[in-house]
Amino acid sequence: MKRRPYNRNQHRRPHQRPSSRGRIDVFVQKKNLDINCNVGQGFGIYQNQHEEKLFPYVTSINIACGAHAGDPLTMARVIDLARNHNISIGALIGFDDRVGNGEREMYLGVEELRAMVLYQLGALHALLHSKGLEIRHVRTHGFLYKQLYTDILIAETVAKAVSEFSRWITLVGLSGSVLATACTNANIKAGHEVQVARRYRKDGTILPHSPGINVKNLLEGAADRARELIQTGRLTCEDNSKIRVNIDTIHVPSDNEQGIELARLIRAMIPEPKPLHMDKFDKYLASVSVLN
Repeated sequence: MKRRPYNRNQHRRPHQRPSSRGRIDVFVQKKNLDINCNVGQGFGIYQNQHEEKLFPYVTSINIACGAHAGDPLTMARVIDLARNHNISIGALIGFDDRVGNGEREMYLGVEELRAMVLYQLGALHALLHSKGLEIRHVRTHGFLYKQLYTDILIAETVAKAVSEFSRWITLVGLSGSVLATACTNANIKAGHEVQVARRYRKDGTILPHSPGINVKNLLEGAADRARELIQTGRLTCEDNSKIRVNIDTIHVPSDNEQGIELARLIRAMIPEPKPLHMDKFDKYLASVSVLN
């Protein structure tokens, strides 16, 4: 009797995908993803009227610390709102560029960048400490956000400054190897983020904003990306190729009504959403249980 050639994937389970390298590519749907948004980016009489409506749907917020946007009263107001909604609080740090909202290109030396990071963390920490709260994570904004996934020197400088402030804080940035390497070298946790309202290249980087894009199409595309990401761990890129993405948190925009609806849809997709921060008490209890 003629024997059939052996197929290494013939005994795989239905939920497992065949791998070209002979390994089984298994993905388990994410149940505990974080949902984050930027808040407190107004100042004085210029305030964002949309952000408060996001609070029922997100699990973490990133508060502007007075450099690219924000002011002490705005920061204090947002902190109170977050506490009332039991939301994890993080710092949103960016370049001192209010006119450009932190989006314009700036290049600082290592010591100046380190001081800028610590200065902004200190401002938010003081307001939180007065209410018995802590900074749980840090996210960069604007051009500094881009530098964090394209420039390992910048990423390591920011990560080390965060580590100097507290090794319990998670550094959030675009999912990728630059962020992972910088956080590993600084001995802090990386929070890998995907911005579902943005389109991606196949190398995992973000495409620039498209000013003329239809708002309805933007919302539908973002919801589809979120659903695919949560269910399969993959993203469909601009050229229709698919890439595997490491993800801990999904970022939603906070400057328009569509961001609120998007956050509501994503919240319904995640079975058990939870903040991404490394809780010191949970880690302490885990270490005690191991010793016992």
